[in-house]
Amino acid sequence: MSNFEKLLVDIPDDKGIHKKSAGAKGEKYVYKYVKYYRNKDGNSRNKAKVIGKFDPASGKMFPNNNYFDIYNLDPILADVSVWDYGYSYLVLKVCHDINLWESLTKVFKSYAMDIVIMAAFMIREGNAMDGLDDWQQRNYFQGSDRLLKSQLTSRIFGSITEKQRYEFFKMWVKTASSDGSVFYDVTSFSSYAQEMTAVERGYNRDGEDLPQYNLGMFCDERNKTPLYYNRYNGSLTDRTNLSYVLENAKTVGIDSVKMVLDGGFWSQECFTGLNDCCEAFTVGMPTFLKEAQKIIEEHGKGIESYANELPKHNVYCISINYEIFGISGRILVYYDSYSHVNQCVELSESIDRLKVELACLKRYPKNKIQRYAPYFTLTKHEQDSGFDYIIDNDKVDKLRKSKGYFLIFSTDMQSSPADILGHYRAKDADEKLFSQIKVDMDGDRIRTHNESTTDGKTFVTFIACVIRSYILGKLSDYLVANSTSLKKVFNQLSNISIISNNNKYRFSKALTKKQKQILSVFEANDTIVSSLKQSMSTLKD
Repeated sequence: MSNFEKLLVDIPDDKGIHKKSAGAKGEKYVYKYVKYYRNKDGNSRNKAKVIGKFDPASGKMFPNNNYFDIYNLDPILADVSVWDYGYSYLVLKVCHDINLWESLTKVFKSYAMDIVIMAAFMIREGNAMDGLDDWQQRNYFQGSDRLLKSQLTSRIFGSITEKQRYEFFKMWVKTASSDGSVFYDVTSFSSYAQEMTAVERGYNRDGEDLPQYNLGMFCDERNKTPLYYNRYNGSLTDRTNLSYVLENAKTVGIDSVKMVLDGGFWSQECFTGLNDCCEAFTVGMPTFLKEAQKIIEEHGKGIESYANELPKHNVYCISINYEIFGISGRILVYYDSYSHVNQCVELSESIDRLKVELACLKRYPKNKIQRYAPYFTLTKHEQDSGFDYIIDNDKVDKLRKSKGYFLIFSTDMQSSPADILGHYRAKDADEKLFSQIKVDMDGDRIRTHNESTTDGKTFVTFIACVIRSYILGKLSDYLVANSTSLKKVFNQLSNISIISNNNKYRFSKALTKKQKQILSVFEANDTIVSSLKQSMSTLKD
């Protein structure tokens, strides 16, 4: 049980409060009766809980968690001796720099800081809120005095209303959007919750045998900033729900944009919705489609001409005006010769592995015939259960011919093939966002059990994604140049500590060279010092 050893409070003056010595040292603790009852013999009995440690010098007590739970109070942070400051300072600075703080405070008022602190904790420690209060007592967030225990975080999640989220997104899209292309992608989040209507069985992208809900994320192409998300039922497919998602996005200001999506959205239903709601859209065309194979066959010859080369991308491209599902646009046929060689090698290795499998089989693989049919001709013996097999060279050669090609359909007739390819390749910004949530922030499974807290926690996770994505983008060159990770950078920043004394603060030690290099990326070497000047008793830099 946490003790707030730096915080003294008055001993409550109400029924059931008493002091009692405990432990080998005979120290006094303050108790409160929480239950009165009679035993089986009819005798009066009671149950007490310790609510704090008595301080003889002041006549007050140091409270524990029971004190705040019993009296339904939000714990106030004690004035601790040493705080980690570098990471928490950077998070708040980033929120101000990208105008996220302005949008949060306008909508959520005094709870804006709580949302930022919870988001900062998710970035560092993961999606589970257990331990947030202990972490918060080690990290100084200037302007915050409310301790966020796990019960309080659940209340805050549940208090974030749909109207507030709507008002925030209207402001945030206007603030963060560059009015260029917008990426959209979908992922699923597994859950054990039984009573959430949106948690249903469906296509689980993580391969887990669990119900889920789906999350569609919009991301700005230029600055890679998350703009908006839409949470919907786990049983709904991406194609079925896309038109509704686009209409929802329109209401918060994502309108007249160029959408970039992967081949999972290749359907007439999706194309119709995109054509109605977007200025233009670009979708990857799956190469397994017969239509795609026909296009490669008819237009792939001679693609390696110098006139078709896109030098910066190391690929060749031809553009064909084309109509898909009644929508006019163009098919961009790209060819990567390096990819062709690598994919052909991979194909040969795969065929070799299948040959080994077939050589070990004693019976005709009736139930697995589709596994081998693309590359082999299998002939079943008439007299027994055995079989013969040979490689079908014509089939393999046909497969090899299509290697290295990838096709994109776009209604954007103004952008060059190189620009469209750049937009499409940059589309992995959404995929990286999901990776941040699921891997880096341990958010692959939701740990809430009703709709309101899930909605609120999903929103805070979105805020964490915004902050982390901006920090990662700014530090990308530094991370590469120094062969380091974002986690190690955060560790360096957390090692910037301050000492508090009577509400005055000073740095415990000078900033190191690495810490200055990291902070300089955010132009924060001077601002981190000035942020404490008004309240510091001494400062050495």
